Amino acid sequence: MILTRCISISIDNGVTLNQTKTRRTLIVPNQAIATYVTQWTYDSHNRLIEMIYPDEEKVTYSYNLGGLLEKVRGEKSYGYDYITKLGYDKFEQRSYLKYCNGAETFYTYDNRRRLSNLAVNSGGTSIMDNAYTFDAVSNVLSVANNASLPANGNAGGQMSHTYTYDGLYRLATAKGTYTGADNKSASYTLAMGYDNMHRIKSKSQHLTQDNVQFNGTLNVGYDLTYAYSSEEGKKFQLESVKDVNYRTEETPEGQQVENGHIYQYDKNGNLIYVNTNRVMTDGHRDNSVGERKLIWDEENRLLAVDDNGFVSNYWYDADGERTVKTSGESDQVYVNGVFSGGSTNTAKFSLYVSPYLVANQGGRYTKHIYAGSQRIVSKVGDFASYGSDPRRIEYAGANTDGLSVDYKSKYAAQQQVIKDNYKFFDVPYNGTDNDNYADGEGFCCNDGSMEAAVAQARKAQTRAVSRSFKDPDNYENLQFFYHPDHLGSSSFITNLDGEVVQHIEYVPFGEVFIEERNNVWNTPYLFNAKEFDEETGMYYYGARYYDPRISLWMSTDPAQEEYYSHSSYCFSGNNPIIYIDYNGKEWTDLDGQVITDTKNIKKFIFYSKDFSKQAKVQYNDGIKKYGAGSVAMSQTSTTQAFSEDWKNMNGTEISEVLIMTHGKNQSILVGEGQQFTATGDGKTNISRSPAPNIQDLPQPTGNIENAMLYMYSCHSADTNPHPHGEGDHQQGALLGSQRPIAYVFAQYFKFYGVQGTSESVNYHYGLMDLFSPSSDYLQPYPANGGKWRIYYNSNNSLRKQGK
Repeated sequence: MILTRCISISIDNGVTLNQTKTRRTLIVPNQAIATYVTQWTYDSHNRLIEMIYPDEEKVTYSYNLGGLLEKVRGEKSYGYDYITKLGYDKFEQRSYLKYCNGAETFYTYDNRRRLSNLAVNSGGTSIMDNAYTFDAVSNVLSVANNASLPANGNAGGQMSHTYTYDGLYRLATAKGTYTGADNKSASYTLAMGYDNMHRIKSKSQHLTQDNVQFNGTLNVGYDLTYAYSSEEGKKFQLESVKDVNYRTEETPEGQQVENGHIYQYDKNGNLIYVNTNRVMTDGHRDNSVGERKLIWDEENRLLAVDDNGFVSNYWYDADGERTVKTSGESDQVYVNGVFSGGSTNTAKFSLYVSPYLVANQGGRYTKHIYAGSQRIVSKVGDFASYGSDPRRIEYAGANTDGLSVDYKSKYAAQQQVIKDNYKFFDVPYNGTDNDNYADGEGFCCNDGSMEAAVAQARKAQTRAVSRSFKDPDNYENLQFFYHPDHLGSSSFITNLDGEVVQHIEYVPFGEVFIEERNNVWNTPYLFNAKEFDEETGMYYYGARYYDPRISLWMSTDPAQEEYYSHSSYCFSGNNPIIYIDYNGKEWTDLDGQVITDTKNIKKFIFYSKDFSKQAKVQYNDGIKKYGAGSVAMSQTSTTQAFSEDWKNMNGTEISEVLIMTHGKNQSILVGEGQQFTATGDGKTNISRSPAPNIQDLPQPTGNIENAMLYMYSCHSADTNPHPHGEGDHQQGALLGSQRPIAYVFAQYFKFYGVQGTSESVNYHYGLMDLFSPSSDYLQPYPANGGKWRIYYNSNNSLRKQGK
């Protein structure tokens, strides 16, 4: 439960401060009931100026004359200048950052305000010197860390990535190479395949490491082939993945393993079951290699995961944020597949008090210091230096009139939830119930439990390595500073002395490529600065969980109506190099601008595959004209698919709709043998007819009353009949009062105006139609001038103007 009190304070100079104090009581199932008090103070501009953590450290935030954050300082017996200086350029983009450990970060931008260089100097040496290159539409083409090689025995090194993209700017290929100290080297390749529904169809990833994890060569890789459900309404859900993988030492010609993964979803689109099977050496398929089972609640939050008997449980608050994670390390004995003895427990836990503090078993806790939304420091402590025991602090709501919370019953109920989850998974639960939540076993460092002993051993090792044999009220020097890349991913972690204690490199979709770490403390916040759950191999983003190996979300997008043209399970628009999904609900570009398919879309492009080259030109033109995230594309394949995307055209202020297909006076060809015609007045059955009428198309969801329709299709605006056939595409002669298809489209859907072609069009070089091939059609319209017929909508009727 959370109890929050807000007050306003007026100080002598007339400034009003707003203060918020939160008392939060959390239940750690089978462990304890703990309460944490946090306090925030904001100025009249709603800027955070002071925060008091539950362990009573006071962190203050200072701002420059322009109102931008300049310094971050903490006080708890001693002072901690976490950020000594933040600098900005004339565009108010960050240009400089200095930590109290001496590490400095320099940001350089090109004339389009794109990050061109990110450099970090720490411990008297350069540890990061990332140079970025871009294409014309700001896709990242390469990232190269040109920092000098570290001395032998130290973490770090030189890393370079190169990327290519397909016609829809989805990541197509990537390559990377790494060179480190002590003769370490590594490389990777990645190749992705997609369909026109933005579903991943294939993923091929292979890497080689020399002297990284051990002295010698490691070759590891996999080739994934995806298959999706054909059932209506489930076409974005995985049906199966063929997984051919290998892991060999010294030689790359190791024996490949062929696994198959079968997927099942609930009615809300949440993944609930994965069966892993394997083709054995004798050729038969073993269907019992592995199982993953998942439980979700009615709000589509993941409650529990069973990985072959290893169970993890999750709890959330009213806002959907995870508050507790527990896992049961098991020691079980099976005879002929039947459980015959052993033990399970739920002692391993993470308690997420807030984004600022996380507690773990054995009395350990980690504070996180932020600059805005960026985690800059993690500070490790224990209850010996914490202050008040959270189990002894007054519960939230305990002395509030009219409010009664039965924490004892809630504690018992959450204990039962764990048992119910084990029962649902058909995994024996043999843990010991702990009803003494006031002296929770394993929760605090002095209770004599095995978990506490392990935590104490780790703490002793930590202090020995860091030379920190000090009293609780002395200086807290277990501070770890983050140095992220352009995606926010943790790349380097330095200690208070400026030494690199953790170094991580990633392949594009978030899997760890290189990791060097010490034995003191290692951050679990990795790709996109999100927590990696080692128990499941998934990242927790807030609203959803993400599996980097298959590069898909485990549940549907809570804001899927904003991204109608992409799979609801698609991660960052299949371009994780420039898009970031901070919370599982929406992706942003590198400038922090939210990318959607709908409300911000100004230009929609529908095109058949022969017109991919022109469509790309039009896409680039739209980006230059309206900005990133303002253009949506749909490759036509069937009348049904065209109809669905036409309906989902949902911009609030659509300016342009472009259709680029083969066509004649009375039809446009949208797929093999499938076309829309303008010859009829009534509706046909769009799912059964290969040539339905335009009237079969639904009205677009968005506002098109001010939009121009551009129909780049042969004779789409020609009032003279030009009959000739292309397979089933044989429309031509205008009969009676019939109008060209561009006219009918605009009139029926009430566009502001329409432009159509009066002649035949060339869709690629080398094709001879009615005139010589020309690059004219590869230019943004209306450069084609007289080849366009122009109509304007007035009072729901059309009149011709111009040629």
